[in-house]
Amino acid sequence: MAAVHNGIDPDITVKNWYWGPGNRWSYKHTSRVFPSATIYRGTGPVAKLDYALRDLGDVSFVNPITKSRMSITQMYAATDTDAFLVMQGGKIVTEQYFNGMKPEDRHLLMSVSKSVLGVLAGIIVGEGRLDLKAQVTSYIPELKGSAYDGATVQNLLDMTVGMEFDEDYSSKASDLYRLDEAAGWVERGPHAANGLHEYLATLKKRHGAHGSEFRYISANTDAMGWVLERATNTDYAELVANELWSKLGAERDAYVLLDGFQAAYADPGLNMTLRDLGRFAQLVLEGGRYNGQQIVPGKWIENIRQGGDRDAWKKGPEYPYFRKLAGYENGSYRNYWYIADPRRGHITAIGLAGQLIVIDPSSDTIVVKFSSHATPASDQYDIEYAGAIAIVDALSGGSS
Repeated sequence: MAAVHNGIDPDITVKNWYWGPGNRWSYKHTSRVFPSATIYRGTGPVAKLDYALRDLGDVSFVNPITKSRMSITQMYAATDTDAFLVMQGGKIVTEQYFNGMKPEDRHLLMSVSKSVLGVLAGIIVGEGRLDLKAQVTSYIPELKGSAYDGATVQNLLDMTVGMEFDEDYSSKASDLYRLDEAAGWVERGPHAANGLHEYLATLKKRHGAHGSEFRYISANTDAMGWVLERATNTDYAELVANELWSKLGAERDAYVLLDGFQAAYADPGLNMTLRDLGRFAQLVLEGGRYNGQQIVPGKWIENIRQGGDRDAWKKGPEYPYFRKLAGYENGSYRNYWYIADPRRGHITAIGLAGQLIVIDPSSDTIVVKFSSHATPASDQYDIEYAGAIAIVDALSGGSS
């Protein structure tokens, strides 16, 4: 582990925060590593969460890596769990904290941030301030001449922009590394872009027609965050606060990380408490209604549940991996959400290093997980997803 000052704070910098062991501390304290903007919770009362506690530790499932049976208790340790929440019928069934995390601590969401943005976009569309059919460059003329030229807002939301982008989390030569470099998440090289907006304009390589193929590109969400700011003439953190967070009855302010040039790192940079992420997941489960009000248009949540273009999903380079996971072979992607199993109607939000939401409307269940995986390998995600489905099955009376 990194050096510790006064027995309290580890010596974490941009050099060692991203993966283990540094991330066991940094994912709970990213505002102490990077610039950030507060997402105000508002002045209203906290939305109460009732408890109907149940011991789920003995629920077992087949470990998809070893093919042996594993319990949920074993899953906690095997997947570097920081916090774990299960709710059914709006009540907390289990709430677990590990690695020194406390209920009041906020944790990095990584790409679960994308799914929050996807819900926020639905609010702005419902208000008539965002046109899904409009071209990205109509909101951001700075991207004319880039690979985003000709792409629509819906292409951004569905990850169907026809662009080459290497999303390799372990390569310093990848486009994703250049994106992180522009955001200041890794050491900046001599040719690093001056922030996210400058970097997005450098993406020139096209790949096929827009809308034809699902290609997971994190930069698309950062472009979408920029679009939302332009469409509403509002700073991203303020927009999330005004339209979503202040209405949710959250326990704490959330926050979003910035790139050092005042742009929100919208695709991985949100931070919030476990229970507040649970409240957000419950909002989605309940069709956009929560805390006594319709916060998100019900039609938008229904549109997410119906899913995106399945042909585009199957043509994507990620499909060979996803088809191995239960339900994903017939899945799709819509508005930054994975439609994991159309037969059951459940949807998921997935973030790097083990951040997870599973929503199963048929059993009225949500599963939320914070983790700090030591490496970008996918094995731990495969295990925790299988564990989440086993819990859903157990709570719905099905088999695991």
